[in-house]
Amino acid sequence: MPGSSKYLLLAHKSLPRFRVVITDSGKKDLEGIQANLRAKLLQKLKILETSPFPTVKSIKKIKISRKIPLFRLRFGQYRIIYHVRDNVVYILAVVHRKQFDSALEQR
Repeated sequence: MPGSSKYLLLAHKSLPRFRVVITDSGKKDLEGIQANLRAKLLQKLKILETSPFPTVKSIKKIKISRKIPLFRLRFGQYRIIYHVRDNVVYILAVVHRKQFDSALEQR
């Protein structure tokens, strides 16, 4: 039966899986964020395990001239900057929205 939970579970298993890796610079950024907000940000990263590309409004490709395509995930006042290679999502930075442009220049 298409509406059954067994059917939904099988459909979910067919989604591509990505491994999320937080780089040293991403870890350093996270250390500077309050613990309760940091926990919520880490929870938000789980969306990238199945959908790291622009399929939802909070994810966009960053339009800058680089050899590596970058993406950003929006979470409240914070922006998570990352790139995807093979089946791995690399978290490069976690910054306040006001620091977004300067973070792109530095990384």
